[in-house]
Amino acid sequence: MKLHQLDLNLLLAFDALMSQRNVTRAAQQCFISQPAMSHALNRLRQFFEDPLLVRSATGMQPTQRAQSLHQAVRRALTLLEQELGREEHFEPASSRRRFVISTTDYVECVLIPPLINRLKTLAPGVRIEIDILRDQLPEAALANGEVDLVLGFDEYMKVPASLCTETWLTEPLAGVVAADHSEVGDALTLTQLTALPHVFHSPLGTREASIDTWLAEQGLKRQISVNSQSYMSAAAIVAQSDHLLVLPSKVAGLLAGAWPLRKVALPATAPVYHLNCVWHPLHDRQPALQWLRELLRSLI
Repeated sequence: MKLHQLDLNLLLAFDALMSQRNVTRAAQQCFISQPAMSHALNRLRQFFEDPLLVRSATGMQPTQRAQSLHQAVRRALTLLEQELGREEHFEPASSRRRFVISTTDYVECVLIPPLINRLKTLAPGVRIEIDILRDQLPEAALANGEVDLVLGFDEYMKVPASLCTETWLTEPLAGVVAADHSEVGDALTLTQLTALPHVFHSPLGTREASIDTWLAEQGLKRQISVNSQSYMSAAAIVAQSDHLLVLPSKVAGLLAGAWPLRKVALPATAPVYHLNCVWHPLHDRQPALQWLRELLRSLI
């Protein structure tokens, strides 16, 4: 198999087909017609002597050969894109760059609003797109540039040593209860913390948080009666019940200002949260991302 026998444009088509698992969507991604993409797939099959993508009840499924090839092709295309698109300078005031940040609703509530406000002055053409962080770090998306930064708490982020990471914020936990909750004062005792029913805010669908680990070390356990993946729904439940919601202090303050809730302190030895920023070393020296990281740091 000789590289000079392959039309290198077919590698772009192959990458799109593997990403989309659909000929029509792959064609749209490459800005070509659906018949042209079908023709490209046939040529790829002939060249590699493999079906590559096979139709199934759930869509087009890649063969083992295709999966192996895609890893190498994606790495090669990424390196080429980076070199051809290398930025020697970044001018925020005139840029129309789109940045994608994978994060949780904490950052959406606390950090994104002041960021958008600052961009109005510094970089009015820059756009921010939020990609909600799931239960796995998007390593591949960081590597190929689909995601620029990941911002999240380390209790559910296991960051590989191969990625760049910085802890930008350490923040105490706090609780919120209904404004008219008669059993709770300005601070919670350990007994109250374990006796009150909890609403567990779990944006990633996890089953425990750092406070659960802390309690378990003392042979204790809190009483979780409701799980919620949204601050808004969690706040609504707490405002109309005798439940307690434990969350980062800044968000607790925001919710208490917007809902009939009170912010209450936790025991002094309760754990803290750490906000981490993660990015891929391939893009470490990219001027645009260096600028964005510095801007976010300054806001924190």
